[in-house]
Amino acid sequence: MFRALLLIALVPAVVYGNVGRACTNGRPQATNVNILGCTAPPCDLVRGQDVIAYIDFTTDRAVTSMTTVPTATALGITAPYPLPAEFADTCAWLEGSSCPLSANEDVTYRLTIPVLPIYPLVSLSIEIDIVDQAENSVSCFVVDARVVTAN
Repeated sequence: MFRALLLIALVPAVVYGNVGRACTNGRPQATNVNILGCTAPPCDLVRGQDVIAYIDFTTDRAVTSMTTVPTATALGITAPYPLPAEFADTCAWLEGSSCPLSANEDVTYRLTIPVLPIYPLVSLSIEIDIVDQAENSVSCFVVDARVVTAN
């Protein structure tokens, strides 16, 4: 019985590993970043498919609205990685809560990142900065990834 309970407790840790690392400039860090299908970086981003990530973070202040601002760095070049408008509205994708948020509120955000079929096959780092209505960082993380073709 104990082994069965231990297995049940450990399976999510094996399937979903925290793959995010801290951003620069002291921005608030996500408490946990789980990307479906990725247990350790670099995470594979499959051309023509969406990447689904669950980000846990705690607000350090009251927040009325949030936007997700991705930036990609590949081959020494850093550029915006704009999300479609429906995915950039962070508040629309909170699980079990909604905006406005109170200070010290624990939230889970479901992020969807489309990987277009035209993206080159490169290794990259993606910084995800979740900013509030004043464009101040609420939570930030970086994940190392690589664009791959579907098998």
